[in-house]
Amino acid sequence: MQCERCGAEIPEESSFCGQCGAPKPAQATVSGAVPEVQPVQETPVEAVVIESPAQPADSSGRSTGRTCLWIGLGCAGFLVIMLCVGLAIAFPLVNSMLEGVDFTEIEALATAMIEFSELENLEQELLEPATTPEPTEAPEPDVCFNLLCFSYPEGEDYGAVPSVLPAELEVEWFAVPEHVDFTFYDYPLSDTFHKAHIAIYPVAEFLEVNPGAEETVAELEAFLALKPKDPDNVPLVLPIFNAAQMITVQVEYLTFEDGSGVRFVSQYVQASWPINNSDLFYAYQGFTDDGLYLISAILAVSHPSLPADGDTFIGDEYDAFINAFEAYLLDAESQLALESPTSFFPQLTDLDAMMASMQIASP
Repeated sequence: MQCERCGAEIPEESSFCGQCGAPKPAQATVSGAVPEVQPVQETPVEAVVIESPAQPADSSGRSTGRTCLWIGLGCAGFLVIMLCVGLAIAFPLVNSMLEGVDFTEIEALATAMIEFSELENLEQELLEPATTPEPTEAPEPDVCFNLLCFSYPEGEDYGAVPSVLPAELEVEWFAVPEHVDFTFYDYPLSDTFHKAHIAIYPVAEFLEVNPGAEETVAELEAFLALKPKDPDNVPLVLPIFNAAQMITVQVEYLTFEDGSGVRFVSQYVQASWPINNSDLFYAYQGFTDDGLYLISAILAVSHPSLPADGDTFIGDEYDAFINAFEAYLLDAESQLALESPTSFFPQLTDLDAMMASMQIASP
């Protein structure tokens, strides 16, 4: 038989080619013969159940779980202990820090923060455009003449008549320059020693004709700069009285549009005399801001606690009155100082309003 690979002859008894080692080809069957096929006997297949071997109890697993549990509990306990220790250390420190804290201030600060927040909201509302009210024109003054204008108290008309008074130069001590004067001919009090009027004097001209008044003018300027609360007296520059200031009460400092001054209630006398409604007056002394003019007002006032005049009060007991004069004067001054400004007639507040309404034009 020949080798199918190399064609060499293969002996009958050999299974491989001696030349190339290829296996001996199988013998061909007889032509046309069909080899007998033996029926295959089917053997029933039994279901095979593969059983997993039983797992032995893991005693080491249980031991590991318990160990983790104890470790966890231990850590938690340690944290609790450390927290308690921390609180024990921190509490005294915090307590000492809070000892000096004023909780009312903290509460006030919190309230202020809340109010500030509310103010921010209000500010936002205010930023919205709003209608601007039309400005109202100031009423015209009741009286105007030369440099000075003013208005009467509301509902009153004092019948002021302005005039330019000539200079008085006969006696240097009483000398005054030419000046503007407003005399009130319909003032509520008429039967009094002092006639109600307002005068405006040029300071430079006044000092020129009356050099002796320079000291008094300086005193008034210093007085208005210091504004003492309870002065024993107030410098009265003009008019010049040949008498002494007996009482000084109801002292108030007033400003007007172009200057400032002081008002007070007083009585000037030449001898010991009762404080009475015939001699009592309201005085105002002030300067314009530029120092060019002095404004002086003398306006009679009365009070229900005082007698109508000195003669009625003394009667025939003048010697007794003289002997107790100092105590009497102190008592009368103290009483008038405590009275309300509205208890006088005219009310001091009404006269204040008239003086505050003054306007002095620039020359």
